[in-house]
Amino acid sequence: MRRGALIGSWWGVVCSLIVAVQGGCQFPKQWSGHWFQSGVPHLLSINSTSIETKGECVEGQGDKFIIEDKSDSCYRCVVIHEKHPNVLQYKETFCDSRESLDQMCGEITGDANLFSMFRAEPADGPVPCPFKGAPFTFTYNRGSGECGSPVSRVDSCTDESQLLLRYQACPDVHGTESTVEELVCLATWKDGSTRYLVGKLYHKMATSDEDRYRCFVYDQHHQHNHHQVYQVAQSGDATCNGLPSALEGSRTMKLTTIENQHSRCRYPMFVTDHHHWHTLDHSQSYMILHKNTTLRITRKEGGQEMRVVCHNEHHMTHHQVTIVAHATSGCNSGYVCMVFYRREGHVIELQQSSQFVQVPEEACSPANFNPSSLPFITLITTSLHKRRCPYLGRYTISGLSVDGRQVSAARRKRKCSDEQGVLDTGSIDNKADCGSYNFESLVVGCSENSDTMEFYSSCDTESVSAYFCHGSWEDNGTSYLIASPVSRKSVGARRYCFIYTRSGGESSMGVLQNTDGNKHGGVGPVSAILRLSSVTESCHRNINPGVTGAWAINLTINGQCAEASTSAVSMTAIAVPSLFFIMTLAAVISNMR
Repeated sequence: MRRGALIGSWWGVVCSLIVAVQGGCQFPKQWSGHWFQSGVPHLLSINSTSIETKGECVEGQGDKFIIEDKSDSCYRCVVIHEKHPNVLQYKETFCDSRESLDQMCGEITGDANLFSMFRAEPADGPVPCPFKGAPFTFTYNRGSGECGSPVSRVDSCTDESQLLLRYQACPDVHGTESTVEELVCLATWKDGSTRYLVGKLYHKMATSDEDRYRCFVYDQHHQHNHHQVYQVAQSGDATCNGLPSALEGSRTMKLTTIENQHSRCRYPMFVTDHHHWHTLDHSQSYMILHKNTTLRITRKEGGQEMRVVCHNEHHMTHHQVTIVAHATSGCNSGYVCMVFYRREGHVIELQQSSQFVQVPEEACSPANFNPSSLPFITLITTSLHKRRCPYLGRYTISGLSVDGRQVSAARRKRKCSDEQGVLDTGSIDNKADCGSYNFESLVVGCSENSDTMEFYSSCDTESVSAYFCHGSWEDNGTSYLIASPVSRKSVGARRYCFIYTRSGGESSMGVLQNTDGNKHGGVGPVSAILRLSSVTESCHRNINPGVTGAWAINLTINGQCAEASTSAVSMTAIAVPSLFFIMTLAAVISNMR
């Protein structure tokens, strides 16, 4: 029993040593992946126990590892430091015979070559660039003298992990040229008092990762008037070698923040009263940020984003404010002119120049901003309050066009019946005739709160489609109304802009009168006409109400809300809304998107 016990005990010790050796040589799990190293023609793979081209780990302690190169039957000590999840740096011995870990690793001297590996595909993506306060002006030196006239410029991008460096050529400095480089920041860390950055530089001469990866050492200073100054040194290759300080490198730069006039500019109160705005069709959203100094514009399609920082107020009245702003879209940036119009508490409009300029004084010049040709962008808040509708009264529909095609009166007045197969067979043509074209009348603001407009159809006795009014205004002789369907079951758009004009007399009955007070033409009363079109994206100015647009209607006034309807259609037969008609009408209107 004693001999067996001794054998068992000895075997247990051996197993424990094997487990200890194996367990002590596991590389940290987070190192697994593919890494770039300068001079290696392909990406290196690291797993829990091996490094490609180095070999298998056989012993480890802290940051020291003994690695066996089985191809040459030799061993080396590798000391690896994780500077950042995306950066590993190491020093190593020559491959030789196996000795103890302390003895082998003790052969590495302080001036041994330092190798850097950069993670090829960071799981968390790039990191925010450390240079805060962009845009900057900067001077640079590639070893032939400082290039400072003309001054170069660094602009921020929409993504905070990117910067755009615009180098200018100096005629009196050899080796300088005008070029643009995009920097993507991948890792930052600090060794003692020295700050490091690893990034990728994309430019016309960079055709491989060997050309793109660069290491930077930087130092931050403060100057008078609160300017931020960064001294930056850049490596000459895809390593972090040759960078003793922020003043020595293959290329050195001095970045200085441009005077921050943005901090004194705010967007107008009628814009910042609500921090979230969006277009009628939700294709774009506008968010107020950073103490009312910044507007973030996001386009739903493609996820495009633009950051627009208020630079200075160009012109201001109670209902209209013109602003020069610095806009950034991706890595493109420049100054734009923006005009905000106050319409209702929950409705504003915007005109914005389409081209970026580099001089703020040029943004609102006639050459860059022409309000007569720029589109209006109608913006609303998430929740809209109901407002009194304009032009209260009862109207008869006298003309209708759908998608630019006139619908004849005979077709509009075609009645629906079971024999036509509208309800039984589901005929698309008959449904279109019945639901889309049989509009006969409109009642505006005749509800208790005067905030509803209702379209009626002769398709059956129960067809009505109602909309809430949310605010109206007039611009250059044309009126605009924001409205939404009363029914939450509507299959069409949720917000509309009704564009309309009124022609004829000003009396409640719409009688046209000459300036001498006689009836128009001397042949009896002529009804006033309300011309109306509807759109779902924005309140476009190129719409001719009642004529153009996907949905256009001409209406003849019949009387005031309190008066009995004098139309040919009896209004007493109208009752509960028809779900079929509402859905069909909404589907037609939704075609205007």
